[in-house]
Amino acid sequence: LYLLAAALHYVIVAFEASRGAERRALEFEVASREAELRALRAQIHPHFLFNSLNSINALIAAKPEEARRLCVRLADFLRRSLTVGSRETIPLAEELDLAEQLLSIEKVRFGDRLSHAVVADDTARACAVPPLVLQPLVENAVTHGIAQMLDGGEIRIEAERRGEELRISIVNPRD
Repeated sequence: LYLLAAALHYVIVAFEASRGAERRALEFEVASREAELRALRAQIHPHFLFNSLNSINALIAAKPEEARRLCVRLADFLRRSLTVGSRETIPLAEELDLAEQLLSIEKVRFGDRLSHAVVADDTARACAVPPLVLQPLVENAVTHGIAQMLDGGEIRIEAERRGEELRISIVNPRD
């Protein structure tokens, strides 16, 4: 009976140690993904900023009023990005607004070569998502899907909720 009690005790201790190790592994995985997302945001944001500043520079001589409007849009976008970036989650609707604002800034650079569409129902828009999760994906879609095509194309953002799952897709005209 004593050996059975001792064995049961060791099994319980081992089980609790295993659960603790699993919990630490999950916490590490979450922290790793958050660090990866922060690093990706840090890479994309300067790229977008440099392109926007070059667009403003090109507009200053030819269209100074358009350059001023772009400066205001860029400042508003950066302000909103900093504000939402400090939060843990934001509604998808807010994230989609930021993505549309980014695309409107890029439209100055690409003109008629860039168009966009956002399709998301109210249930998807209400879902909580990490802040600025779409920005690197949208920027990537513009860089690799529009910039390299003579005719340009459309960036399409679609979001739908299926039960507990939120499905978001960003489509550009290139593979």
